[in-house]
Amino acid sequence: MHLESPRAITGAEAARIARRFPSYRDFADDALFHPTWGYYSTGQVRFGEGGHFDTFPIALAPLFGQMLSAYAFRRWRALGEPAAFEICELGAGNGQLCLDVLVAANERAVRRGDAWLRYAEALRYRIIERSPALIARQRQQLGPLAARVTWTRANLTQRAARGAPFASHGLVFANEVLDCLAHHKVVPSANGQPGVIVVVPRLRGRAIPHAGLAALLSDARRRRHVTYEEVIVPVERVPRLRSFLRRHYPEFFAPGKFAPYFACPAIEPLMRNTARLYRTADALWIDYGHLRAFHLTTPERQRVFAGPPRSGATIYRDPGHDDITFMVDFSVVGTAAEQAGLAVEFYGGQGELARRSGVRLDARALELMVRYRTLGWMLAVMGVGPERAWQHTGLTWNKAAGRGGRVRDDVRRGIEQFLGRRRTAFKLMILRRAAAAR
Repeated sequence: MHLESPRAITGAEAARIARRFPSYRDFADDALFHPTWGYYSTGQVRFGEGGHFDTFPIALAPLFGQMLSAYAFRRWRALGEPAAFEICELGAGNGQLCLDVLVAANERAVRRGDAWLRYAEALRYRIIERSPALIARQRQQLGPLAARVTWTRANLTQRAARGAPFASHGLVFANEVLDCLAHHKVVPSANGQPGVIVVVPRLRGRAIPHAGLAALLSDARRRRHVTYEEVIVPVERVPRLRSFLRRHYPEFFAPGKFAPYFACPAIEPLMRNTARLYRTADALWIDYGHLRAFHLTTPERQRVFAGPPRSGATIYRDPGHDDITFMVDFSVVGTAAEQAGLAVEFYGGQGELARRSGVRLDARALELMVRYRTLGWMLAVMGVGPERAWQHTGLTWNKAAGRGGRVRDDVRRGIEQFLGRRRTAFKLMILRRAAAAR
């Protein structure tokens, strides 16, 4: 939908607007995670063939799981083969990665024995998940293997998980978690200081406060008539945002204009709480993103996305039914991690995971992934599996008709993107904690 240029509001009216209506960040977070109308919370999201999107753990299954398992094995050996070692996945989607990791560990233990057998016995798997609907789908996906998984309901952007540290040694993995954290939209105000966007929803011209938004957007008939207005309020109206910007982007407070910036203060508590999960751990973050220069110079439409890729939709097109993705500012992630006591071990292409794990994405690997995907397609057509309610109607082998066609080409393209042979915005950041968390 078309939005007019936001109007700036100051003084008592700004205070009233900020109290009654959601910030851009709060609106986006509700659209993803609100318990009654959020995209993830209600289970609207569809993973895999015929779904809304693929992630690399799905697109490269089962090899991605083999890479993560082998990386964990090498870290376990480097730490002296501790009796307990835990892989902790933040936001596990439909559970595909967890399934592939556990199967890979078991298969190598059977084939190779010795160290791999000891590793499989030491391995524990934990999923930290916000959405009860996704936890249910993960259990379905895992089947009997669910008995080997511990689920922890927690939002690490707000508080530490109960029971942490979970173990002395672990490996934290997060794929496309940072990009669905809601961001504030920061823009210059008329006085040259940073301002923050507040969203004013309207139903036939009547402003709807934040408290009434859930009932409105849960109503399929009325939600079609909702429009949205962006207004600018002083950054002081949003707690902690001003200090976050001063730490990471002090230039916004100097005279002059700047392009809209999507700020995510939640990254700081997320890094602190992640650092507390284990006494010694690597944390692997894979996501769309770039460093600060990109975020200062790239058009807004290339830094936040809604709905299907390349649709050009804004977060206001169909909130609660569209995914929302923000390009991650890895400069902020790295700084926040170091402040939390985590060292940046690596930043760059995600193909580094294949190199460090020793798993080769060669012709044999391509054939395995094609067979794996083909089997999944056949089961979906038969109506088998946790996604059967919709998946068997969303697949096709017809190239012109959609994503189910030309499986081999899709897999080859995924490998090339993962290894950086095709242009991609995906990055890997490896953080390491070798000392007790603060």
